[in-house]
Amino acid sequence: MSDHVIPELDRKGLREFGLVTGAIVAGLFGLFFPWLLERSLPVWPWVICGVLGVFGLVAPMALRPVYKIWMRFGLIMSKIMTPLVMSIVFYLVITPTGLIRRALAKDSLARSFSDADSYRVPSKKAPVENLEKPY
Repeated sequence: MSDHVIPELDRKGLREFGLVTGAIVAGLFGLFFPWLLERSLPVWPWVICGVLGVFGLVAPMALRPVYKIWMRFGLIMSKIMTPLVMSIVFYLVITPTGLIRRALAKDSLARSFSDADSYRVPSKKAPVENLEKPY
């Protein structure tokens, strides 16, 4: 596995990080999830949004430690979630599909052994009408 390098951000990048992250926290945890779960609107997402927004506008360089911690958290989560999601997809989608196709004796690759000189399957020639106006 290769180690990911967390990019260094300048004032503009840290300002955007503060504003965007604050807006996402407020949107997800302050509006969307309470609406989805039919709960009352919590205050804490709006406080986080306000703090990140104010620091993003007034002193973006103060968000550098928050940015570093957030990016490290993202890297750790990617090392956990990617194998987990891929395993779920493999065992819930690919494996059952393969087992069903095997049970029905389907072979998409047409793998069969014979004494033929070649296993090449000749292609069908395209009709001339398809080539007259390609676009």
